[in-house]
Amino acid sequence: MTSPRLPRLSPLASASVLLAIGALATHAQPETRVQPETRAPTDVPAPAQELPDPLRGPSVETRELKTLVHQGMTRGFARVEGRPEAAALELLELDAETAARARAVVDARATELAMLLVEEIDSVREITDRMTAGDGEGARRTLLALWERFEPGMPRSPMLDGLSAVLDDDAMAEMNRLLDEYWDAWIESHAPATDAQRAQIQNRLAFELFQQEVREAYDISLRRYRQALDAIYNATDPTPEQRSAIRDLVIQHIKDTRLSATPEQRRAATRRIYDLLDSERQAKLFDYILQVALPG
Repeated sequence: MTSPRLPRLSPLASASVLLAIGALATHAQPETRVQPETRAPTDVPAPAQELPDPLRGPSVETRELKTLVHQGMTRGFARVEGRPEAAALELLELDAETAARARAVVDARATELAMLLVEEIDSVREITDRMTAGDGEGARRTLLALWERFEPGMPRSPMLDGLSAVLDDDAMAEMNRLLDEYWDAWIESHAPATDAQRAQIQNRLAFELFQQEVREAYDISLRRYRQALDAIYNATDPTPEQRSAIRDLVIQHIKDTRLSATPEQRRAATRRIYDLLDSERQAKLFDYILQVALPG
């Protein structure tokens, strides 16, 4: 079943980006997450009155069934780690070359999402500002709009298109079976009463997965900038106006360099930050840079 389509450079960047992304996580009840396993079918005994047939040949064992659906310690639905497509991929019997090509599809998505945060850093800033102002719903709408631009229709299983170019028909059929079973069980764990509720639940869960991916993308693309910017703020104690100007400068730097700044670009950005400060704070920034370069 396919879903309806909804919705690394120098250390410098927005201290509040992670807060905004993390704060957007939904308040759904936590669900246990497990690694995918293999489920063996239950043997069905023959009726008691049936006697063995001496002429019958050896029975053919039922093919091992694989599944992503498991119960947690509280016997509730247990989510897999990461995207279901990546978890299902681990259950497929693939040759080494195909497995490597399929894994490259998964890795490419992580890179695309990291670059999305760079390309959409103005949207990230808007999310931050809305959260700071207490407008959580507005921040959520902004993230939904970002998702729609990134993946029009906001699909349930966005990696299937890329995987279909790598996997053969049998592997794709098994992939779809695993995913349909998993999503059906996940949705049912929320007790939908109608088809409309099922669709709403699926859309909400798909959005939760996207939020999770965005947080992970932040970790590999922007976290280091936030940490460095925090250190600069702590070292120089800038005025509110200076903090805002530094933030804007760093955001533009990230957009211009796309996580691949040259040494010259890094030096230029550092000089612009230095020029934004008054003489007292320039001295503090210089002392901080010396501490980093030549720790005592």
